[in-house]
Amino acid sequence: MAELAVIGNEEFTLGFQLAGIAKAVNCGGDHLAEIRKLREDQHIGVIIIDEKILDGLDYHDRADIESSVAPVFVALSDTASQDNLRKLVKKSIGVDLWQDSVEEEKQ
Repeated sequence: MAELAVIGNEEFTLGFQLAGIAKAVNCGGDHLAEIRKLREDQHIGVIIIDEKILDGLDYHDRADIESSVAPVFVALSDTASQDNLRKLVKKSIGVDLWQDSVEEEKQ
């Protein structure tokens, strides 16, 4: 079974730790090195990443993370939109879960 991990500053990871996520990385310096360590762990299937960290990476590294399928990266922020979540779910499981609910709302 794939594990869940979280990476961000201490404030970001604290809530996830309280929710029971054991693999929480508080990074303050070299974000890319910490991300690479998590990616190498074959047991991790989903990595929740603070969007502030993602924004601090260069274009190539950010594109590499955003296109990753194993593990899937989920960027969270205060301004995360439903469209971003929809794209991530579709990428990770291959099914658009919102498609049926959107069609029902139109009727």
